[in-house]
Amino acid sequence: MKRRQTMAVGIESTQEAAGRVCPASYSYSPSVFARPPEVVAEVLYVIGGLYGNRFALAEIERMAQSEEPRAQLVFNGDFHWFDAAPDVFSLIDQTVARHTALRGNVETEIASDDDRNGCGCAYPESVPDGDVERSNAILQMLRRIARANGLQGAQLRARLGALPMHLVAQVGETRIGIVHGDARALAGWRFAHDSLHHLRRSQLFAAVFDEAEVDGFASTHTCLPALKAFDIDHAERFVINNGAAGMPNFRNTRYGVITRMATVPVPRGLMAARLYGGDIAGVYVDAMAVHFDAPGWEDEFRQLWPRRSAAHTSYHRRIIDGPDFSIDDALGRAPLRGCEPALA
Repeated sequence: MKRRQTMAVGIESTQEAAGRVCPASYSYSPSVFARPPEVVAEVLYVIGGLYGNRFALAEIERMAQSEEPRAQLVFNGDFHWFDAAPDVFSLIDQTVARHTALRGNVETEIASDDDRNGCGCAYPESVPDGDVERSNAILQMLRRIARANGLQGAQLRARLGALPMHLVAQVGETRIGIVHGDARALAGWRFAHDSLHHLRRSQLFAAVFDEAEVDGFASTHTCLPALKAFDIDHAERFVINNGAAGMPNFRNTRYGVITRMATVPVPRGLMAARLYGGDIAGVYVDAMAVHFDAPGWEDEFRQLWPRRSAAHTSYHRRIIDGPDFSIDDALGRAPLRGCEPALA
């Protein structure tokens, strides 16, 4: 096995570190969130890690239509991933383009011609080399699909690359920073469940909220959900990570998860989808299950990624059985463990 290089944010990547490095271009300061909101909503869905699951996308749009007022949708990155067929890729891209979207590492690297970053996941050392290499291979497949359509493909890639890395939303009187990774980097891992629930890091989060001038953050990149409420200077603050909208997030489940933030509670017709949450910092913050057509998605996944393919090897077991993760893990009620391998 090659000796891994440890690289800090901002240090130039090498082929050996592809998939583990967090490029300098992914970085920003928490102070960027101290700005007027780009999105103002009464009901807001934040959808990260759709991963090309068109069945989940259809269910999310159905849920949004069930809200009163209708939910506004923000896709905070990695809406592409398993959609390794031109027609599915196009459907996902065109549907997401009707809503507000950020770019995740997946969209950023699809738009790029630089192979040095691999998938751009900035995987920690706990993720095995094999998972990293397979994620890099998946990204190359998506890049080929996006390139194959000539001028239209070039325009699509340019549009993905031009999507913002972060935005500010206002729900009622509550200001929320929406990111793919964390408050400092597009592929940052500071909003992973094990980081959020680490008792010694509360002071660090207090400084971030102070600099960002927001009441909460919504993220996704780590691919496993989490919710943490903070009491900072006698004021409520929160970070919610939806994990993955297009994949199971808990053991022995088949549903995805999105984040709902609203001035009104979850409506009766959607209460069965509510997993956990609360009234925090003046807004209802809830993790919502996305009960998509699991058999249909599993059949399509196997067609797109047959046995021994990169995605099948890394993800098929999670799609069928869910990860070894629970709601207690997401809420910090279980002993802390490292993040699950095979993340995007």
